[in-house]
Amino acid sequence: MAKDTKEDQDKDEQEEGSKKNNSNIKIIIIAVIAAVLLSGALVGATLYFVTGLDSEKTVSNDEEVNEEEEEEEEEEEEEEESEPKGPPMYHSLDPKFVISFRDQRRARFMQFELDVMTRSEDTIKKIDEHMPAVRSSLLMMFDEQSYDAMTTGDGKKQLLIEVTKDVNKTIDEMAGDSGENAAVEAAYFTSFVIQ
Repeated sequence: MAKDTKEDQDKDEQEEGSKKNNSNIKIIIIAVIAAVLLSGALVGATLYFVTGLDSEKTVSNDEEVNEEEEEEEEEEEEEEESEPKGPPMYHSLDPKFVISFRDQRRARFMQFELDVMTRSEDTIKKIDEHMPAVRSSLLMMFDEQSYDAMTTGDGKKQLLIEVTKDVNKTIDEMAGDSGENAAVEAAYFTSFVIQ
């Protein structure tokens, strides 16, 4: 009988040990699953905040930009046909522009250099003479731009069209012209960084 009780005790101890091992394995499996789920949630949240997921806004903005761009191209073609042309001259609007975007999730900025193209020495002189007013007006316009629009090619093209209009308008206002002498034909990025 003494042997039977020792064997029973050994079996009971083995059963208790296997129950402990099973419960430890269950705890480890639950912990691993929880860690995987938590990691997935963190990755998803990070992607949401980094990319912004504003695709609907971007699509509607792109459509508006395309319509405005087509209208601008038609107007420019009409103007080009009526005027005799000289050689193009380029003028840099130094120093670099640095613009910060209003984004609640993350600090974003854009740094770029601009050159404008004209065919008139007089226009270059006017730009130099009124450079503080030109830059101020451009900075106000740049402050209204959205990060999403500036990450697309169409958004950048539209901004260059707006720069051309704004420089012409500012020069004409400062020089007292009626707007008929606006001679800046195009604007170009010579460097561009957005973050």
